Amino acid sequence: MGENPAVNLKLICRSFALLVVSAALNLSAQGTTFFYQGRLSDNGSPATGAYDLRFALTDAAGGGNAIGVAQTNFAVPVSAGMFATNINVGAVFTGTNYWLSIGVRTNGNTNAFTQLLPLQPVLPTPYAIFANTASNLLGSLSATQLVGTLPSAQLSGNFFGSVNFTNATNNFFGKYFGNGVGLTNLNATMLSTGTVADARLSTNVALLNTNQIFSGINQFTSVSNTFNGNFFGNGLVGWIPVSVTATQAIRDAGYLLLNSNLTTVTLPPTNTLFLGDIVRISGPGAGGWRVTQSAGEAMTGYFLSPTNAAWLQANAASAGWRAVAASADGIKMVASAIGGGGIYVSADSGKTWSLASGTFSPTCLSSSADGTKLFGGIFGGGIVCSTNSGGSWFLGGGAPSTNWNGIACSADGSKVVAVINLGRIYTSYNTGSTWTQQANPPFQTWFSVACSANGSNMAAVIFGGKIYTSVNAGVTWSQQANSATANWTAICSSFDGSKLAAAAFNGSIYTSADSGANWTQQVNAPSTRWYGIDCSSDGGRIVACVNTNGGIYVSANFGLNWTKQAVADQNWYSISCSDDCTRVIAGYADTVSTGALYYWQPSAQITTTTPGINGSVTGNRGSAVELQYIGDGIFMPIGGTGTFWAN
Repeated sequence: MGENPAVNLKLICRSFALLVVSAALNLSAQGTTFFYQGRLSDNGSPATGAYDLRFALTDAAGGGNAIGVAQTNFAVPVSAGMFATNINVGAVFTGTNYWLSIGVRTNGNTNAFTQLLPLQPVLPTPYAIFANTASNLLGSLSATQLVGTLPSAQLSGNFFGSVNFTNATNNFFGKYFGNGVGLTNLNATMLSTGTVADARLSTNVALLNTNQIFSGINQFTSVSNTFNGNFFGNGLVGWIPVSVTATQAIRDAGYLLLNSNLTTVTLPPTNTLFLGDIVRISGPGAGGWRVTQSAGEAMTGYFLSPTNAAWLQANAASAGWRAVAASADGIKMVASAIGGGGIYVSADSGKTWSLASGTFSPTCLSSSADGTKLFGGIFGGGIVCSTNSGGSWFLGGGAPSTNWNGIACSADGSKVVAVINLGRIYTSYNTGSTWTQQANPPFQTWFSVACSANGSNMAAVIFGGKIYTSVNAGVTWSQQANSATANWTAICSSFDGSKLAAAAFNGSIYTSADSGANWTQQVNAPSTRWYGIDCSSDGGRIVACVNTNGGIYVSANFGLNWTKQAVADQNWYSISCSDDCTRVIAGYADTVSTGALYYWQPSAQITTTTPGINGSVTGNRGSAVELQYIGDGIFMPIGGTGTFWAN
């Protein structure tokens, strides 16, 4: 190949122009590659072999600016001067005049390309000229080339860019699809389908399944209006069942307390209350209830209180009174005096007493709920029983003559349990007629024993040891590891055995709310020489006495607070109360043959609880109270049933 091979491009230019325009008009379907043919001469003769061809576009015949991307095709076959190849310089054909620049060299040669001159103009074909009218336009068309109005039928498809319609007379007919973000001034009357979310509605709109407050004056004039569920407000109180042991009350609500343990209800804070607001408490649960106050509150009304009644000396002979017991209603009572003093009974809640037996002098006593079945353990003797309220007595068979120190029975008197100081535990399942030693509990200094109403749950204490419990009427016993080791002298039980209270000599008072599994020291009870203890049937009210020149104490709130009674300090040995703790009997002994019995029957009086969070009112199972807020942080009972104790 010579230095300046000649090339005939006359025919090629026509073919080139036609192909380029066709490619441009079908850009979206065919791309930007076009077909090119040419004839190459080498020193005046048709070339044959492989040649490298370099193609480029410029915007002037003399070179000008490069257009698109230059392309080099290697080893293009040339035969008898003819060659054909594809060229792609990019999407550059928009109607502007361009010239084609061609460089050539033999294949495999690393020399520079020889530029063929002159540059060849890119010319249109006749059909390409016709396409300038856009009669049948295909491919891309610059928006600046458009003149006139497009028919609406031609406007369709998806618009991915931002489209603004700023003319106020714009109208939309048909359906609109989309999320509607940014819509303003939408007339709600135009909404015909779908659901408006609750969050988009006015706060003044009532909803069917949402809590709401109607602050306006609402009138329901139809006689067929009904309310299903609980209604609260303006003294009309609905009931809320409560199964847990603590709840915060709200205004104008009633609480149905169902738990078998003590349930505490805290009054609503004063700043949430209006004059006349109501809180109701109903206690069908076995554990009783306690109403506590919020800060700055108090309750005033006719309540029982540990401080609102005097203790009176009973009409009984002076004797060394050692043991007492009361029936469930506190009407019938029994007491015994050591030193041969005998057994006495009372049928008027402890006011007057008569000798029932001068033969026996038990050191511990127990009574059935109705007071007809009585049991006594004699220190240095046997166990005596009566089935006719003390009219006659008999010795229980199988009970050895030993140092009996504690005795208790079921509500019906059929099951009885007794403990020996330096001995074991005995039980009877036939009202004391026969007794059986239980092998399971160890030989210990047993001091006192308690029994649930059904006789299944029992608890016993050791002087200098721990507390033991039984859940099978005394057949087997378990030491309660969580109880303190102390000089225990007395223990008592609620009617179901779930709540226990125990007293220690030279110690304190402990309570349990889980049948003895766990124990809490009552820090407000003084550390002293406790000797006797008893409680109401729900375990809420507790009475306890102190030996060796001590006093009598009463708690009206499950042992949390204690009130010393207005009675002289003495050597108190025993104390017992009715199921509601409204009748109490206690006995002391100055000597073996001198002492007295005292009884206590508090009556309801106008009492105000301790102001603030330490004040409370308690009630037992089956009681209910309705409290009304009367202002200045004060609640007042306006109805109820049962016995209420104020603290």
